[in-house]
Amino acid sequence: MNKPSLIDRNEQVFSKLRASLASCQVPCELIDEVVELQPGISFERGAMVFCEGTSDGLLACVVSGFVKVYCPVGDGIRTLVRLAVPGDVIGYQNYLDGRDRCARLFEAQASSKCNVALFSRDRIIRSLEKLPAKNLVHLIEMMNTYWSQELQWFATLLSLPFSERLELVMSDLALRAGTKDSEGTVLIPVLGHEDFAEMIGCSRPMVSRLISDMIDARLIARRGKNYVLLSRWDFDCLRSVDRSTRARNQSDTNRALRAEHRINSVPRRSEVAA
Repeated sequence: MNKPSLIDRNEQVFSKLRASLASCQVPCELIDEVVELQPGISFERGAMVFCEGTSDGLLACVVSGFVKVYCPVGDGIRTLVRLAVPGDVIGYQNYLDGRDRCARLFEAQASSKCNVALFSRDRIIRSLEKLPAKNLVHLIEMMNTYWSQELQWFATLLSLPFSERLELVMSDLALRAGTKDSEGTVLIPVLGHEDFAEMIGCSRPMVSRLISDMIDARLIARRGKNYVLLSRWDFDCLRSVDRSTRARNQSDTNRALRAEHRINSVPRRSEVAA
């Protein structure tokens, strides 16, 4: 009896990835060509997934667990750019090194035990070369929108006082990596005060004071090692940030659902072979 593939064991994660690619008008057959049969690699908490400056031509999709994406700024100092959750792609940010090679701009470190699926940049490029011109134009437009939203996110974050930065970051995590229950929204990633300090660019004691104030105001609570955003938590702070992974409006949701429906209606290679 054959063991289930990496994709079969994590269908929800890869459905999210397929829907994202389909919303960019990438044909279903090319999505399967890129997504299917990718090797899965496990990393223990604290292990480096990607190192800054390497030119191995790989990127990855987080299948399980969480990965911290850092921007090294010199002298051992680094900024936490993003906490990648299952379904997120990491390792794609790059720059041209002294030999005109695409070198990795950010580094990635496992925040928990995690599993990632590796993809070859060259293979993706070869697949994109098969696309019609109109699909490539739409893909370029989507990329421009994505990076514009990324810039807006950081510009908005930097303009806020630390307390509002923390509210924005926690709200974002709740939408991307939270689960609702009777009390509110539980943040699944296990994060400490130092992690939040790296996310909003302040000291650990400042974050400790801000979190203490939130607990006193009954906005958040601790449940074991996790934080819970209680029912009184206000997500309105996300309205100022028009980002596809935050404050997602109904049209975005419908587009993703339509894309996933189209994908699910087309048999994958493994199913045809069977």
